Parts: sequence; structure tokens; C-alpha cells
Amino acid sequence: MKHPLLIASLATLVVAASDTARAQSPADASSAADKPAAAAPPPVYKPPLRGAPGGRVGGASRAAVHITTPLPEIELLAPADHGGVTGTATPTLFYFVSRPVSWPTQFTISAPMQPQPVLETTISSPAAAGIYALRLADYRVRLHPGTIYTWSVSIILEPRAWSRNIVASGTIVFDPAVDTRAALALPPVRRADFFAGAGLWYDAVAAAAEAQSLDRHAAIDALIKQVGLTEATAYEAALAQR
Repeated sequence: MKHPLLIASLATLVVAASDTARAQSPADASSAADKPAAAAPPPVYKPPLRGAPGGRVGGASRAAVHITTPLPEIELLAPADHGGVTGTATPTLFYFVSRPVSWPTQFTISAPMQPQPVLETTISSPAAAGIYALRLADYRVRLHPGTIYTWSVSIILEPRAWSRNIVASGTIVFDPAVDTRAALALPPVRRADFFAGAGLWYDAVAAAAEAQSLDRHAAIDALIKQVGLTEATAYEAALAQR
């Protein structure tokens, strides 16, 4: 014969356990949802085994002695010792300027054995220090596979004395051999890591720039450090601490 007190005690325990589970479940779910996701590791750029010749040439003034205003410096977000690669015919390029620019600014793309530039256009002069994007699609420019292009951003201090202007240049090659379709569905940070590992420098930078609001500039900061962009790195470090 079952004891009535034992039955009552068991029933009380079952109800209490059920109430506790109901009370704790929403809190536990909320706590799990509030936990931040683990930070993705920074992208690591792996240059192509057979990198294109060329590289980055940096842009500082060559002494326009009559100009007393502090002059800006330009750094293209490009590899220093080889031509950067893209997997798209219309990549987005990026450059850094160290201070506001009050002179005309020019964007140029040229190809070997072509006397005229593929593109030569005046762009908006940067109103503040920072990293700026140049989308080739906006200029209806498409790169041809295998051609080593030179692109440059110039601040025109003296139109008649080009050697005194501030000019930064780099090289870029369109290589469609890497299949990037799977990467397009990835979040920006993971996409930057995929492109960096595949040696697609310009695509990695574009994805990292897209991720800046999500990772507090961590991906783009990691990439530019790896290619020795000192001015841009210092700017990004200061920005991340704000």
C-alpha cells in the first residue's frame, strides 16, 4: 500500500521542478542570446606564388616650397612589393589620405603599351583624413585578365610641374581563375578571410571595409598592417579606440 504522504511529496517535487524549469527557461535563452559571438580571427593575406611585378609607391610632397599649408600624404591600400590581384573586372580600390585636401585630386588607371590612360578623371578632394573608396564600376572601367595595370591617386599642387605633385601609385591584375562565387554568400569578415587566403588582395580589402561596422575595423586593420601601410595603420588604430 502506497503511503499518502509519500505520494503528496512526490507530486510537490514534480510541480516545483516544472515551475523552476518554466521560470528559468526564458532567462537562460535570453542570457545565451546576449552572449557575444566569438570574434573571428583576423584575415591573413597570402600573396600569390607568382605575384605580378610592381607594387606600391607612396605619395608625399616633393617640396613645393611656396606652399605653407601642411601637406597631406597618400597611401594606396595595395601591396608594397608586388602587384595586387583581384578576382573581379570591376574592383573597388581604396586609398588613405592623412589630412583634408584643398587641391584638385586625380584618379588614373594606365596599362602597359598604351599611350593614353584607361582612365584619368578628377575626383572629389577628401574633406577629412581617412580611407576612401574608388569603385571602377562607377567609371565604367573593366579590367582585362592578365594585364598589369597601374593605378594612382594624385593631389595636384602644381599642374605645370608634375614632379612637385603628391602622387601615390600601385599595380593591379585581374585574375578570374579563382572561383569566388561561394564566398559571395559569406558574411563580410569571413569573406575577407577567404579572399586574403586566396591571394585576392583588393577583394579582401573591399570585404574588410564592408565589415568595419561589425568588427570595429579589426579585419581591415589586420590587412593593412601586413603590407606595411604605416600611416593608414596609425589612423585605424586611433579610430578603433574611440
